[in-house]
Amino acid sequence: MRFSIPFFSRGAWTAKRVALLIGFVLTVLGTLGSHVLVDGVQDRSAALDEQAKDAAAQIDVLKNAQSQFLVFEQQGALIYALSAAGLSTGDPEERATLDRLYQLALLDRSIPVREMIGQLALAKTLDYAQTRTKYAALIDAARKNLALADYVALDEFETSVMNGASGLMTQFQARFQALGQEKSDVDRDVDRRKAVLLALMTLGSAFLLAANLVSTGPEREKPAPIAATAPGGEPPTAAQLIELAINHAKSLSAQPPEPR
Repeated sequence: MRFSIPFFSRGAWTAKRVALLIGFVLTVLGTLGSHVLVDGVQDRSAALDEQAKDAAAQIDVLKNAQSQFLVFEQQGALIYALSAAGLSTGDPEERATLDRLYQLALLDRSIPVREMIGQLALAKTLDYAQTRTKYAALIDAARKNLALADYVALDEFETSVMNGASGLMTQFQARFQALGQEKSDVDRDVDRRKAVLLALMTLGSAFLLAANLVSTGPEREKPAPIAATAPGGEPPTAAQLIELAINHAKSLSAQPPEPR
């Protein structure tokens, strides 16, 4: 005894069923494809954006620290020049005021320098503990006296930190540009994938619409009812019908009876 599956039997694949199947498959691919083909790439784009923002933030930190240091360095150099020249040695109060201003200037310029040292240590370009200890010793030596050698040693160390921060900022800028370019490429890939999925869903909707039109088909016209008409083409009146009935009865009565 043979069994046949209607789904695979001959004549089962009509145009309507083929259109329904293709439309369903394309719609499912367009819907699920966004989770498989798009979500992962979008997550990659978001991660690149976060890395670029982090690089931009580090650039801003170094830039602000360098700007603050340049301002305080100029103030400190002016105050040191006044103190070392001994212009106010005749007035102890003025001399004490200049000493306090000098101490304050050293403190102010040390804040951005320590910030740059911290950023360099995070980038693993120097040893934080060793550099911090050396810088603290140079500041203490410059505070104790106004010797030119101590001031020059401190200034040279701070200049080396500035140069290191400038080099690190250049690296961050290059990384920021590279991340931006990579993110642009990933975003273009996301747009291409979305366009393909949208085309699949649109094509699937078109097949489903075609299947609906095939199943509906053109409407057939209903036959008009046949109306009884008179010989002249007009409907008979009641008087005409009665006259026809009387004439028919007379013709019947005029016929001779059949012999028994």
